[in-house]
Amino acid sequence: MLRAVRKFCHNCICCLCIPIFCILAPFRPIWKFLNNKFTKFSLAVDAIVQDRNLLSVPENVWLYFCYSVYFNFGCALITFIGGVLCFTLGLYSSTFYTRVNCDNGLNIWIPLNNLVATWTGFFAVKTLHIRWSAFVHLVFTATMTPLMMIAAIYATAQVPVWYAEQRMSRGGKNWGYWNASGNIALAVCSYTIVCLSIFQLAVYYKYWLPSGQIGRFRSV
Repeated sequence: MLRAVRKFCHNCICCLCIPIFCILAPFRPIWKFLNNKFTKFSLAVDAIVQDRNLLSVPENVWLYFCYSVYFNFGCALITFIGGVLCFTLGLYSSTFYTRVNCDNGLNIWIPLNNLVATWTGFFAVKTLHIRWSAFVHLVFTATMTPLMMIAAIYATAQVPVWYAEQRMSRGGKNWGYWNASGNIALAVCSYTIVCLSIFQLAVYYKYWLPSGQIGRFRSV
């Protein structure tokens, strides 16, 4: 009985797998082609990364670069916590207004992703012997800079909205002013992050991309 059940299940699986294999068979050459292309691309990127490091950055610029990484992480942490508080307090005071502050999550998820991106900067400045750490930090910073600009513009646009909401407050509360102030703080932090990120990208563009290296000792 048990053998018959196993044989039946085996036949059912075979009946299901054969059509799937027939459908996917034409895609095998395509997959092999794409896999080979991606392998060549990865090797090319690795050759570029292994030929570059941050030792080519002058000492005075390096000092500002390190401080910008630390300060950027601090601003990212403050922005993320501020975004969470912005939504929490906005939800609490929403009964007095027609909207919730930071309701679409832009001031939460973008700063959270940026927090992870800025965290990679510690590896870039502390593990100079690992060439990929600088590349990862460069890619994450280049990705998050325009997104943080979007978050900054959104927070700026919400300031006059909440001043208008305060004039229509149903309970005579001043939560609208607090929400506007919170958006101002988020905008300032976000613009600061954007400026720091642009500075870091400029350092990478000037000293990392040309592949020039200065083989000297650097204290990390």
